[in-house]
Amino acid sequence: MSAPSLKVVVAITSPVASQKLTNETILRICIQTALSYVAQYGAAAHLAIAGTEQDLFEVSDLTCEKIVCNPNASKEFAHALQRATPAEIVMIHDSQRALTKLAQFDRVFNALTPDVDAIRPVCAFTESLKSITSEHFVSGAIDRGSMMSVSTPQLIRSSAIDSNASATSWFVPLRSGAEIANVMADPDSARINSEKEIPLMQNLLNTN
Repeated sequence: MSAPSLKVVVAITSPVASQKLTNETILRICIQTALSYVAQYGAAAHLAIAGTEQDLFEVSDLTCEKIVCNPNASKEFAHALQRATPAEIVMIHDSQRALTKLAQFDRVFNALTPDVDAIRPVCAFTESLKSITSEHFVSGAIDRGSMMSVSTPQLIRSSAIDSNASATSWFVPLRSGAEIANVMADPDSARINSEKEIPLMQNLLNTN
């Protein structure tokens, strides 16, 4: 049986992606990882980059599919994917997770079974969480055991995407009844949320 067609999408989710982490930008490092996975998968896979027109201008030198949208708007992203080059499976990787290794991509894909529609890597949430009132007072603690930290890539069957659905914790809305699965996320796949976090990520990169 032939491998299902796969689109690996690097979603540009923040201007921080244009900042340099090593000799390359955070975005370019994520794209290189995605390209490595495409090459590993074979001819049935291709790379795409999703972002606004301004974001995509930054990677105009790269020859790959470009998907114009705001990846932070799940319904818009879903519609854009449906208009783009078709693929049976979409793997979406956040442009802010430059330290994510191919092993995590493999772990996500290997969890795909005929009964599963969408998979994402998660890990335990270890930070303290407090509830804050409108007056900025701490009103109580939130049980962090009920929380998970979600990473990428997210692997989703195209048939499971519902562009008419609304709220979602995934990159794109999933149809009602879609079967989801979680796999273990590596600690170093953490998201770079601001420029202030770049030195920390540089230290992690140098120690790996």
